[in-house]
Parts: sequence; C-alpha cells; structure tokens
Amino acid sequence: MENNINNNEQESLNVSDLNQTHFKLRNLFAASSVLISASFLTCNVSAIEVSGNFHKGDESKTTGFSFVLADKFSKGGNLYWSVAYNSLDKVKVEWNNDELFFKVDTIDALVSYRHKIQSYNAFFKNLTIEYQAGASIALTENKFTWPETPGLEEEVRYFSEDNDINAVIGVGARYKLDRNTSINFGVKYQPNFSEFGDISSAYIGLTYRFGRGVD
Repeated sequence: MENNINNNEQESLNVSDLNQTHFKLRNLFAASSVLISASFLTCNVSAIEVSGNFHKGDESKTTGFSFVLADKFSKGGNLYWSVAYNSLDKVKVEWNNDELFFKVDTIDALVSYRHKIQSYNAFFKNLTIEYQAGASIALTENKFTWPETPGLEEEVRYFSEDNDINAVIGVGARYKLDRNTSINFGVKYQPNFSEFGDISSAYIGLTYRFGRGVD
C-alpha cells in the first residue's frame, strides 16, 4: 500500500513538472510569435524600433523586463504602434490577511503619441515625450490553493487567468544618443489588472531604430 501511495505521488509530481514545462514553453512561443509577426508586418516600412527595458515595480520586491517592437502608423506622423512582451516577478496581491507574490507575463498592444521638444538647448532638443494607451493580454495563470483542513474544504483562488485583457497606460521620454539609438525611461500603469488591483512600474532601457534614424 505504501509503495502504491509513493508511486502515485511520484506520478503526480511528474505530471506537475510536465505541465509547468509546457506552460513555460507555450508562453515563450506565444511571445515569440507575436514579436516575429510584428516584424513581418513592418517589412515594408522604412524603419522599426527595437527596445529592451528593465522594470522596477512600486512594490519593493517587484522587478522585471520588457522587449518592444514599434513603428509609426504613417511616415511623418506622431502616432506610433507598439507590441511588447513584459515579464514582472514577485507582483504582490493581498488576500485573506496574507501577502502573496506571483509572476505576471503579458503581451501589450499600445498606441502612442510622441511630442518632440522644440528648444535651442542642447539637452532638450534631443528629448521626446511619449504618451501611451492600450491593452494588456495575460499569459500567466496565477492561483493560490488553501489546503483542506478539518471542517474546511480545499479552496482555490484565481488572481489572473490566461487571456485576461486589461487596460494599460504610460508616459515616458526618449533621449536621442545618436542617429539610431536613444535611451528611454518612463512609467507603465495598469489601473486594474485582473484580481491584483493596480500595478505600476518605472522602466529604463535602450532603443535602436533600423533604417531611418531616430527623430
């Protein structure tokens, strides 16, 4: 009997490991597919921007990163589209008098307006302000299970599920370093991310534009 129980426990662990591996591979495939598709969509435009950013959340433990593809809707315009893969680790949610932490992965689709500062000052003339708005699609399922105890049944609480769609806004700035490279920094804010409530993070990173130089 004891051997059967151990075997069943081992099988459960193996299934759990396989599910976690499948989950990670699926998220990686989804993120890669979106970014690659966006690259093909821009094959006929004159330039595309690739950005990498590091994020620091408003909670002390929250950190993460993002990869972004962006381009103008039309040549000479100030409106841009962007597609981003974001990953934040140790995002806090409070429930049942406990602090729980989860990893949150999303794909963001954003529209932004960029305003180039007009100035004779050497610093400000290379500065562009950006305002962003769009939707964030969750790639992770985050849940917590309270184990069964005497008198109480097992309880499962979902804080986010695959394909949850939430609003996202942001404001940032870009400082032109040379013809094709700029440093970018700003704040990303999600007013109500599933059951987590609001999530915000500050970011800093680099952008490289292929083709046409940085505006």
